Amino acid sequence: MVKQLVCMLTGLLLLAGNVTAQGEAIIGSDELRYDFGTIAEENGPASHTFTIRNTGQAPLVITRVTASCGCTMPEWTKAPVAPGQTGEVKVTYDPAGRPGPFVKTVSIYSNGKKGAYMLAIKGNVTPKRAKPVIIYPYAIGPLKMDTKKVLYSSIRPEEALGKKIMVTNNSEKTITIHLKKYPDYLLLETLPATLAPGETGEITVLLDAKAAKKLGRITCDVPVTVTEEGEKKGKEGSIRIAANIIEDFGRLTASDKANAPAISISTDWLDFSPLKGKGGKMTRTLEITNNGQAPLLIRSITSDDDRIDIGGGKKEIKPGSTAAFKITIRPKEIKSQLEDLITIVSNDPSNPVRLIKITAKH
Repeated sequence: MVKQLVCMLTGLLLLAGNVTAQGEAIIGSDELRYDFGTIAEENGPASHTFTIRNTGQAPLVITRVTASCGCTMPEWTKAPVAPGQTGEVKVTYDPAGRPGPFVKTVSIYSNGKKGAYMLAIKGNVTPKRAKPVIIYPYAIGPLKMDTKKVLYSSIRPEEALGKKIMVTNNSEKTITIHLKKYPDYLLLETLPATLAPGETGEITVLLDAKAAKKLGRITCDVPVTVTEEGEKKGKEGSIRIAANIIEDFGRLTASDKANAPAISISTDWLDFSPLKGKGGKMTRTLEITNNGQAPLLIRSITSDDDRIDIGGGKKEIKPGSTAAFKITIRPKEIKSQLEDLITIVSNDPSNPVRLIKITAKH
């Protein structure tokens, strides 16, 4: 009798346990952790969707999902998930202002587990590149500019290179930028041509060296007129564009380079101080020697400063020879001091562009 009673009780307990199991929802996921790897702060929020499975026998209801950080935003399936079916939990991480490695957790509360079902995300955020602070020290009327001179330090005959001048409207009126006549080897464009008060833009400069049809230094002053809204006469100014056009030395063989010309200059700094008197001229000598094996061709020897005159010398210097160039200034044209450069462009493949500093003061 006792034995029969024990068997009956055991059967009832097993049956009750089986009924309970059949009536439960059980939460699970295909993955518990997700690695974003490296993400860029500047690309904004990154998201991943976890697949949530109901492996139980009753509908799974997700009541709430919380994140360990306000930088992490969860979204989830609100409708009950039937047995054997799947739902989703989408986790979005906002990297703004949070460079470096991160590990964040998400807690899922449901009828499928006592307490929270945990998921995790991790990754590493590369910091956003700092935006450059643009200073506009130059002006043509209300138009402020970050520079008034565009220099191509070296460009080859087959190249076409672009540069930019950043501009802003410092006026309380709308302004329009007019670019006047310039050589065919240049292409300039203002984007936009009309600027509202406080608006920024750019002047793009494209130089086609092949169209210039020469080697050495070239310079050009592009006239610019800036007119304010309602005004007929604008403010006048200019942009100076300079380029050093050099040979394409990339085609030279090792033998060519070994037998090439080699420029040597007597000094890289000519100082005329102290300036004497208010009239007349002052002259210094600059010597250029060819220490190479082939003729040295001086493509150009120039200064962008009109107060500096260059004369004498030779355009072709034979191996082992020296040419003397006369550098002259006029003290009466210099009010306080002078500081500029002489640019020498030659066919020396190792030093095609050389700069000589010129200074003078009273």
